[in-house]
Amino acid sequence: MKKNKNQLILPGDIAQGCSYFLEVIPGLMTLIVDFSLQRNVELTKTVNAEDFYIAYYDLSEEIDVHQVKGDKIDYQSKLGMVVVDASLKSSYTPSLKMYSFWLLIAKPLLQKYLFGNIDATNNKNNTIVFSSHIDSRTRLCLLKLKMKNYNDPSFELSVRGTSLQVLGYLVERINEIGPILGKLSELDTTKIIKTQTYMMEKLLEAFPGIDLLADMAGMSISKYKKLFKRIFKESPNGFFVREKLNLAQVLLKSGNFKTINEVANELGHVKPGYFAALYKKRFGQLPGEVFKKSTS
Repeated sequence: MKKNKNQLILPGDIAQGCSYFLEVIPGLMTLIVDFSLQRNVELTKTVNAEDFYIAYYDLSEEIDVHQVKGDKIDYQSKLGMVVVDASLKSSYTPSLKMYSFWLLIAKPLLQKYLFGNIDATNNKNNTIVFSSHIDSRTRLCLLKLKMKNYNDPSFELSVRGTSLQVLGYLVERINEIGPILGKLSELDTTKIIKTQTYMMEKLLEAFPGIDLLADMAGMSISKYKKLFKRIFKESPNGFFVREKLNLAQVLLKSGNFKTINEVANELGHVKPGYFAALYKKRFGQLPGEVFKKSTS
């Protein structure tokens, strides 16, 4: 049910809230999804023949799960971003209270600004599968937009400005960290994502080991490590530690534990001091600075 040309409002028995879609400039479109769902749903994106990338920014209050071709990809954090090729079939299972911001970016537009970070001569096999956390500038930008009223006469202008800002930050980030696009086969990409999924399911355990992960992907160790780092910009072990600490942050703030040691034990850290040191290195704070003690 449409409220105006840009808004879509679902029936009240499905969700409260709305989605908002806007073509910002040729080759750049924005979708805002702002719903409190009445029941669990799965949103499926079918294969899109057009040359687009989707940059997804999640500001939902709960943990969300993404999937590509049936495999979960990403993340156990409340704030996260995923960039994925629109040609890949994917599905998305949102939290009941969700707020997400999507940029649909034409590949030629992105190529224009990613100097040396994309092969513009052959798009056919170019892919992005990039998972990270929203940088502070982008987060503040999106939070300002989130506070705006959809029915405000200036809302469309705010969306246009925010979209261009977020695109600028994304381009700057990609150019800073190096190429995340390349001629990767869809099969190799899917295999790497499969191992990422496996690691996400084992965050309460020790690192599975490169031998097991490479075997799971059906690759040599050297090829697996190279492709994993090419897609996710860090080693498999580095990814695992980062996501374990992201989960630690969620658990520390959950109010479900009586002591910090209980959180450390839950994550498989037998030495709480080592856990605290890792956490401070990652977030610049000690666990005790964010810990919410259980009252039960």
